[in-house]
Amino acid sequence: MMKRVLTTVLAAAVVSATAAAQGFVADVLAGKLVDAKVGQWAWYNLADRAGGARYVVRQAIVGREKVGRRKTAYWLEIEVVPVVGYTSVYKMLLTGPAGDPQNVHKVILKQGIDPPREIPQNPETETDKQEAEKQAEQPKPERTSLGMEDVQTPLGKVRAEHFQVTEGERTMDLWISKDVLPTGIVRMRSPDGELLLRSQGVGGEYGESVLDEGAARGAGVSAPSIEIHVDVEGGGQASSPDGDTP
Repeated sequence: MMKRVLTTVLAAAVVSATAAAQGFVADVLAGKLVDAKVGQWAWYNLADRAGGARYVVRQAIVGREKVGRRKTAYWLEIEVVPVVGYTSVYKMLLTGPAGDPQNVHKVILKQGIDPPREIPQNPETETDKQEAEKQAEQPKPERTSLGMEDVQTPLGKVRAEHFQVTEGERTMDLWISKDVLPTGIVRMRSPDGELLLRSQGVGGEYGESVLDEGAARGAGVSAPSIEIHVDVEGGGQASSPDGDTP
């Protein structure tokens, strides 16, 4: 049950991610934090090629707390703001990559005008175990580093390592930089869509949880404008999205 909830959360938060690279992408997008500190945030432009939908997405570390006697867990919040429709917020307490359910200690969802709700962490069912065994039997995606490249973003050129993740006939490209916090993502491109960094920082209203009482802004309020040009065929040199950065 918990694994299915996490898959749903991650899929909704990163519409452009290809299923072929699910394990690697899940680790990068939700939990494999780079030099984690409370208050780190980044905004991204997100385009879904199939449906033509446009979003801005915020990742932020909005808190931390102890889990057990020794482990420090971080609250990672993902805010998804569409052009039309309601904002969704996904807040997860993590001690490691969310691809492993044992690292996920709490999940809170807020969809649209509904109040936030915690998703129960039920033990894995027999069906979950069978699904896990089935996935384990599948060939693992091949991940290849293509070296360092300059990626054009609204912030200017960002030096990043270009990874190509392939399974069967499906391929996803991912550009990662240790200087882009909290998760290192600069750009992600798949046949389904594209995610591109537009701004980042530490502190201020974007470093706070929009679910906390007394937060500086509500979910989706003061989010950046959504104007995206998708580079369908390009390589490391991504076309620059239109619109002002926050």
